[in-house]
Amino acid sequence: MKKYFTVEVKPTIPASKQAVFANGKVLFDWTSFKIPKGAAKLVSVCAVLRGENGSPQVAPKIDLFFAKAINRVAPSSIGGINTTMIAKPQVSNHIIGMTHLETTDFGQNAGDFWTVGQTSGGAAGNMMPNVVLQGEVADGDVAFDTIYVAGAAGNAIDFGTTVIARGGEAAGVTVVETDKGADDDPEAEFIFAPGDVLHSGTDDVLGTVASISNFGSNKQDINFTAATTDAIADNEEIFNINPIRFILMFEK
Repeated sequence: MKKYFTVEVKPTIPASKQAVFANGKVLFDWTSFKIPKGAAKLVSVCAVLRGENGSPQVAPKIDLFFAKAINRVAPSSIGGINTTMIAKPQVSNHIIGMTHLETTDFGQNAGDFWTVGQTSGGAAGNMMPNVVLQGEVADGDVAFDTIYVAGAAGNAIDFGTTVIARGGEAAGVTVVETDKGADDDPEAEFIFAPGDVLHSGTDDVLGTVASISNFGSNKQDINFTAATTDAIADNEEIFNINPIRFILMFEK
């Protein structure tokens, strides 16, 4: 009898690298996840992308590469985020599969502020992953295999937010005031959500969103679950460092 399971992967993309990704640029570096021991067939990938400046992403394309450890050594970097992939030949020895999300894989009627797409959502053969993944046999874990996934942009992808720090804040606060650069509503509630981890555009660590207040008195407050780690300067843009969520669907 066939059994199915899913794995959720939320790669980290540094805030300072979230300017427009062009075709062929590294979207995110190797991110590990675990699957039950032994080979499993990847039957579909669902990708949920946060929007671009308060609007959905426009027809994104993403290549996903899968790899395993060799002699318990993880694959080395495929290249700097938002730079051309410059992985050394030794990385190719770790590769165990890939799949691709095309423009047509992404819903044309998705949310107004985010975009969702899924392989095997259409009839064309290249939309069906049919990738069998298995980690290194002697990885020391008797129950699970560790698999690695990295991504590259197939066209322009932009995670800009237009949510700007209003006046700047010192470290150690639980509320950061924001606007859109001129005391107007940044509509942060349409860009961020509770649970998001936010950094400034220069990678200052803010923290995890607890709630977002309504716009009023020329500002909108973002409330954090704990005191912010770093200071943020006036007019710095604020980013979610996990703007993509992948749901990997397996058959075993």
